[in-house]
Amino acid sequence: MSNLYLVDDDQAVLDSLTWMLNGLGYQPQGFLSADSFLNQAELQSEGIAILDVQMPGMDGSALLSHLTKTNSPIAIIMLSGHGNIAMAVQAIQKGALDFLEKPVDGDKLVALLEQAEIQTKLNMQRKVEREALSEKLKTLTPREYEVMEKVLEGKLNKVIAAELNIAQRTLELHRQKVMQKMQVNNVAELAFLMGKST
Repeated sequence: MSNLYLVDDDQAVLDSLTWMLNGLGYQPQGFLSADSFLNQAELQSEGIAILDVQMPGMDGSALLSHLTKTNSPIAIIMLSGHGNIAMAVQAIQKGALDFLEKPVDGDKLVALLEQAEIQTKLNMQRKVEREALSEKLKTLTPREYEVMEKVLEGKLNKVIAAELNIAQRTLELHRQKVMQKMQVNNVAELAFLMGKST
């Protein structure tokens, strides 16, 4: 089970949610502000966070944006006492799994937590893949990177050689190096690898 975080500036809400989740077999950690959550939570590990939308200081929406920007694998469920459709749509567009209204429906929450558990594992897997790709890309020289981009555009060797003003044999060597460093056998695998990073 991943870490489960509750972030709400209302202690009574934190208490009732914690009580409900304890009854369902979860052990959530509660935070009264986005700042205390950011300082204490394991932001780059698998986890689930239930965030209140309206909080003083950094609100739930800003916190969601921050977590998305830092590529945190934590799956987010938004919570609001007076949500509206526009707010819910915006939260989901920013990457939240869902948007719940207070008081929280226990059955709906359990179903969402199961989805969130799958989501955070997928996020973590993507994060690991992105980091591995980033390490591979760092091994390329600027020229090799240039060659790789042109190969991915589907250009022929002789066209790329002419564009870069190098001999075709030199280009083939660069191309070979790119394949070795990126640990792929062909252009299709390279395209697939680069496509997964977006």
